[in-house]
Amino acid sequence: MISYNRVFEEMERQITNAKHADNPSDMREALAAIRSLTEVALGGNNENHDKMVTKQIATPQAQPVQSLSSLEAAPLEEDGANGSSLFDF
Repeated sequence: MISYNRVFEEMERQITNAKHADNPSDMREALAAIRSLTEVALGGNNENHDKMVTKQIATPQAQPVQSLSSLEAAPLEEDGANGSSLFDF
């Protein structure tokens, strides 16, 4: 088990990083690290965090590929149409 003092040292380092962050993204990253360190210190499991990690790790499913693209398809012809242009009314 990690000692509380070591966790506190890392929290202090992350707080310093958050205070000196140049952009909101870096600040949020440091704050997320602090939250994770708190969870480690308390020994609890955050169900939302666990679900999020599981969702990120899950392998993406392959999407079926359409065999006929819209460029290869024959144009649609309607009885009342004046021409092939969108602007032919």
